[in-house]
Amino acid sequence: MFTAPDLFTTLHIVLLLGFVGVTSLLLLVTVVNWLRVRQPVLSWRTGPVFRLPGWPVAFLLTVLVLFGLSVVLDHEIPLPLFGGYLLGGGFWLVAASLAGSVVVTEYGIITNVNHADEAVGWSQVVDYFEVPQGCRAGFVFFYLDAHDRRRRLELAVPRYRRAAFRALLHRKLDVRFDLALERTYGKKELEG
Repeated sequence: MFTAPDLFTTLHIVLLLGFVGVTSLLLLVTVVNWLRVRQPVLSWRTGPVFRLPGWPVAFLLTVLVLFGLSVVLDHEIPLPLFGGYLLGGGFWLVAASLAGSVVVTEYGIITNVNHADEAVGWSQVVDYFEVPQGCRAGFVFFYLDAHDRRRRLELAVPRYRRAAFRALLHRKLDVRFDLALERTYGKKELEG
C-alpha cells in the first residue's frame, strides 16, 4: 500500500517526466519550424537577460540555487531528479531562444518562428521609419495584415546587424517606395 511520501514522490516523478516530455516536444517543433524558414538573410536573438528569454533563465537559476541550498543544508536530492529539471529547463531555454529570435528573410520579417501569423512579408509593408534607441536601432514598420487592417511592428536591431539590415531595407522597400513616389509626383502630374 502506498504511503503519502511514496505517493508524492511518484507524483513528482510523473510530473517531472511530463515536463521533460513537453519541453522536448516544444524544442522539436521549434527546430522543425526554424528549419522550414526559407532563405534567411539575418537573424538575432531577443530577450531581457543577455538576449535570452527571461522565464527559462529564471527557472534554471531557481533550480541551481535550490540545488546549491540542498547541498549546503546537507539535504539529499536524487541526481536524476535534479538532472531532469536541468534537462527540461535546458530544452525550454533553447526552444524559447530559437522561437524568440528575429529572422529576416528574402520574403519578410519573422519575429517568432512558432507563430506564422506574426510574420510580415515585404509586400505587406506600406511604410517604415527608423528611431534611434541607444545601442540598438529601432525600426517601426506599418503593414497590412491578412484582413487589410493597418498594423505596426516595432523592431529593435542590434548594432552589429544594423548596416546589413539597412542594406536589405534599401533593396526590398526603398526601391519600391521610390518608384511609387516617382509615379505619383512626377513632373507631368505636377504640371497638369
